[in-house]
Amino acid sequence: MASPTVARAPSAGHERSGGRTFAAALALLVTSVGILVADVVWMLQTPRGQQVDEAAMEAVYARAETLETLLGVLGYVSLASMVLVMAVLVAMALLRRRFAAALAAVGLVVAANVTTQILKHAVLDRPDYGYGWYVNSLPSGHTTAAASMVLAALLVSPRGLRWMVAAAGSAGIVLTGVSTIVAGWHRPADVVAALAVCLAWGAFAVAALAVRRGGSAGGSFLGTLVWSVTGAALAGVVLVLVGVRPDGGWSGFAPAAAVLALTGLASAVAVTVFERLSAVFAR
Repeated sequence: MASPTVARAPSAGHERSGGRTFAAALALLVTSVGILVADVVWMLQTPRGQQVDEAAMEAVYARAETLETLLGVLGYVSLASMVLVMAVLVAMALLRRRFAAALAAVGLVVAANVTTQILKHAVLDRPDYGYGWYVNSLPSGHTTAAASMVLAALLVSPRGLRWMVAAAGSAGIVLTGVSTIVAGWHRPADVVAALAVCLAWGAFAVAALAVRRGGSAGGSFLGTLVWSVTGAALAGVVLVLVGVRPDGGWSGFAPAAAVLALTGLASAVAVTVFERLSAVFAR
C-alpha cells in the first residue's frame, strides 16, 4: 500500500516568498540610505563635490520661452495635484479591495515628502565654498513629489498596467528633475537625494506589506528596465525639442548630455528596482 502524500500547506510558498521580499526590501532600504549619506557627504559637504555638482547644473540651460514652459510643467507638481493623484490611486486600490496597499501608498508619499522637507530645511546645511548659492537645496522637493507618486502608483497598480506606470513614471520623474536643474532650482545631487529618500520609504512600505503577504512576481527586471529607459529617453527627447540646450554650444555638448543621461538612468533604475520589488503584491 502506497504511503499517503503529505500535502504542503498552501501558505508555505507565500511565507517563503514574503521572507525573501522582506529581506530584499531591507537591502534596498539600507542601500538607499547609503546612497543618500554618500550624496550628502561628498556632493554637499566637500568643495570638490560642490564644484562638480554646480558645473553639472550649469551644463544645461534654456532660453526664456523654454524656461517659461518648463516652469509651467513644474507648476503642476503642487500639493493640490498630489492630493488629486493620491485620491485616484487610493480609489483604484479600494475598488480592488487592496486596503493595505492603499494605506502603504499614502504613507509612502507623506513620509517621503515630509522627510525631504525636514532634511532640506532643518537638518542639512550647505557649507559656503564659493560654488553657487550657499542655501541648502538637497533633496529636491519637486522630484520627491513626482517620484513618491510614481512609487505609490506601482504599489497599487495591477499587473497589466505596471509597464505603463514604469514608462510614464520614469518620464515624469525625468521631466520634473531636469526641469528643476535647468531652472537653476536644484543641482543633480538634489535629484539623486530625492530618489534615494523615495526608495528608502518605498522599501519600508514593501517590508511592511511583506510581513502579512507574499507572492510571486511576474515579468522580468530587463523587461521593466526597457520600459523605464524608454520613458526616460522620450522625456529627454521632449526636453531637447522644447529647447533645453548645452551651455556654451557644441563645446558643452558632452557635459550636458551626461547630465541628461545620468538623470534619466538614475530615474529609470530607481523605478525598475521598485517595480520589481513591489511586483509580488500585484494582482
